[in-house]
Amino acid sequence: MNFPRIGMRNIKTSTSVFLCLLLFELLDRENALMACIAAVICMQNTIVDSFRKGTERIIGTIIGGIAGAFVLFLISTFGYENILIFIIPIGVIILIEICVSLGLKNSVVICCVVYLVLLTSANHVEGYLLYTINRILDTSVGIVIALLVNKYMNIPDSIKRKLKISKESDEDGVTKGEPDENNSDEIN
Repeated sequence: MNFPRIGMRNIKTSTSVFLCLLLFELLDRENALMACIAAVICMQNTIVDSFRKGTERIIGTIIGGIAGAFVLFLISTFGYENILIFIIPIGVIILIEICVSLGLKNSVVICCVVYLVLLTSANHVEGYLLYTINRILDTSVGIVIALLVNKYMNIPDSIKRKLKISKESDEDGVTKGEPDENNSDEIN
């Protein structure tokens, strides 16, 4: 039976998720979900792509967090929880347009994810502002971990051969060729 070869981006993505989970466990932090999502979304083929897109995604995280905090402020101040079902989709439209108009197309997904998590989570015990700051921080941690893993994690070729790890594969993990010179062996 031939198994598909696992690409470096796949390994680096799963390592990033592991490190997010480990860090949150060591810090006794409540939930690593946002960090793990950000790590998965942020991992790219090269460190240059990861850094550029990671920077955009941190900006998107902040935009989504500010928008979510603003809506939570309105809801908590004026008590319009019953119309939240209409406000959330309108906010998504607005956030997509903001990101696109600012040239931050790579940040649309994470911006909307942060916004949706903030507004659909029922747990705002510590207050909406602190909750928002924590979700922005969690997401940013995941992005930074993915960037660091992408930059510094390299598996020696001898081990790659033994494990049948490909140097380059497409996003489904199927081998497709040789890596380029700029450490671009990071593919799912």
